[in-house]
Amino acid sequence: MAVDEGKSYHTSNRFPERAKKEWVGPLVDYKEVDLLRKFLTSSSKMMSRKRGGTNTQEQRALKLAVKRARFLAMIPYSGT
Repeated sequence: MAVDEGKSYHTSNRFPERAKKEWVGPLVDYKEVDLLRKFLTSSSKMMSRKRGGTNTQEQRALKLAVKRARFLAMIPYSGT
């Protein structure tokens, strides 16, 4: 099966809106606690890239935002 250059086969099938070149992705900030909690499990662990549906750059930004939010006590270090 041939894959178009610049497109990942899995990304274009699982997330069709991400197949476009102009897609930037969610901008993550440590103050957006509700968005950060969507990427945490019930035990406050970060979801994997595959489960969360993020790419490498998004996962790194998410990791940094979660660390900052935990340091400022906006989200817990461990689950409830």
